[in-house]
Amino acid sequence: MKKGIFLLIALLALGLLSACSNTTKDIPSETTAETASQTEGIPSTDTPEQPIRLSDAEKAKYFNFIEFDLPEGNFRDALVEHMRKQASIKWVCSSDFGVNEQFSHWGIALQYKKGQTYYGIVYSDYKISCQQFTDLLVDGTYTNSSDDWKTVPGVGCYSSILNSIQQFEKTDGYTDIFMPGHKDFLLQTVGGYKIPEVVRRTQDICEANGADGMYLAYTELKKGDIIFTKDYYEKGNSVHCRVVVEEPTIVRNGSGNPIPSRCSVKTIEATNQFDKTRKDGVNTTWYVDHVYSFQDLYTKFYVPLTLESYTKPLSEMEVPYLLLDSEITPSVLGKGAYSSSVKSNFPLRFVEAKILDKNGNVVAEAIKGDMHTTYSIPLRNYFTSLFDDLEKGTEYTFVLKAGISRGSAELARVDFTYNK
Repeated sequence: MKKGIFLLIALLALGLLSACSNTTKDIPSETTAETASQTEGIPSTDTPEQPIRLSDAEKAKYFNFIEFDLPEGNFRDALVEHMRKQASIKWVCSSDFGVNEQFSHWGIALQYKKGQTYYGIVYSDYKISCQQFTDLLVDGTYTNSSDDWKTVPGVGCYSSILNSIQQFEKTDGYTDIFMPGHKDFLLQTVGGYKIPEVVRRTQDICEANGADGMYLAYTELKKGDIIFTKDYYEKGNSVHCRVVVEEPTIVRNGSGNPIPSRCSVKTIEATNQFDKTRKDGVNTTWYVDHVYSFQDLYTKFYVPLTLESYTKPLSEMEVPYLLLDSEITPSVLGKGAYSSSVKSNFPLRFVEAKILDKNGNVVAEAIKGDMHTTYSIPLRNYFTSLFDDLEKGTEYTFVLKAGISRGSAELARVDFTYNK
């Protein structure tokens, strides 16, 4: 009888232990949920991804150091937004001028009329930044004294795109950076099309892949990608490029293949002629939101391209900066000399120096611009002529300004007495 009682007690105890064990297994999930609720809103200890910056110690080595933040959000959006910004600047022509050039295979003959309102940076080969062009406007008017497309402040099709790329990436160079198969090619192809071993024209690429192959490649274009065409002539090249502003429109047949006449891309581009398709009275050489069918693209031998930047982690992107490496002192300026340089980690668009009299009037000025791949400008190489006509013993003010595509800044303002 006692054995039976002891056995019953043992079984009951075992059941209680088992029940406690099962209950314990449920506790972690309940406790985890409760803990999550209690800790909601507490900052994470994970470090957010950050772009590449110079350390404070490195910055302190330079007399003046200016940083420009990278665009917020998606870089594809940033590129298209900057293209639209360049295309939408409104200005009034203060006096007649033209932009003219004639080559064996193409030409430019733009005429701007006094009093007319225009939109967009002027088309030229000078490669000006968006901010720089805006700074040239006086009460909304623009004055230009040249008609040479090499000296008129403006942008072309590819330099306007470089301006936009350089909002976040320092890609630089000439048009061959857009040419697949060229040794200077810096972009990436879209759609997996093959590149012939010997290629001089985009026509060579299109024909090597065939129309159907290129149509399939076009279907993979995305907002912010680039389409590019290049022809080769004995006395030069003809190139053009456009930026895709939204996802392509794709219509497929019953077999799933794109119908080239019904598939299309919408683009923005700087061109060498006024947009005569506008019905709103806007005078512009920018083609904004023009639509081209895949058939159109292949007929003109366009190839689709994209940027490596779009897939890079933020930790591999550099923050753009401008700097003046050493102080410009009154004593050095008084001798008509310089010992400083302007530098950047992105391509310099311009460096400008002015000398003002005591009333603030400009008595001498010079600018170094039209730069493709320049990252450093020693002032003594370009700006010593500013002192040529200064009067000895007179007080002046020296002003130095510089810019990259991302922005501009005044780097120095120094009062001095010229004693040379």
